[in-house]
Amino acid sequence: MNLLVAGSPQVLSQNSWLERIKAPIRHTGNEMDEAGVAHFSNSIDIEALRAYRVAVGRRTQEIVKRLGPEDLKRKVDPAHLQRVWDEGAVVEEASGIVDYWGKRNVAGLLLMPASRHLIVHLNEALKLKRRRQ
Repeated sequence: MNLLVAGSPQVLSQNSWLERIKAPIRHTGNEMDEAGVAHFSNSIDIEALRAYRVAVGRRTQEIVKRLGPEDLKRKVDPAHLQRVWDEGAVVEEASGIVDYWGKRNVAGLLLMPASRHLIVHLNEALKLKRRRQ
């Protein structure tokens, strides 16, 4: 939401969040295989990750509160998409996600990734947990 909608820095890039959560990557995680997800999961500081998630949620709410009805129809600025690449937020193998975002307007981004994204990954995590039990 920061890069794509507001054109502002990612929360991850501020307040030493990347170091605090001990993330071994800075990209979205799209196209990670199961072993990569397991390595990521074993590396991170869960409490710091929870605090980061709260910070992201608050920033997302701030962005949404500033949006007017006219903003909802606005397409993603190509310069904002380029920042996604410049900041290493997406790996080349996951370029389809950047294409997806580039075809959406702000209203579409509010649906995915801002709201449904968490639900999708929660379901994936629950499936993975069941398979490992």
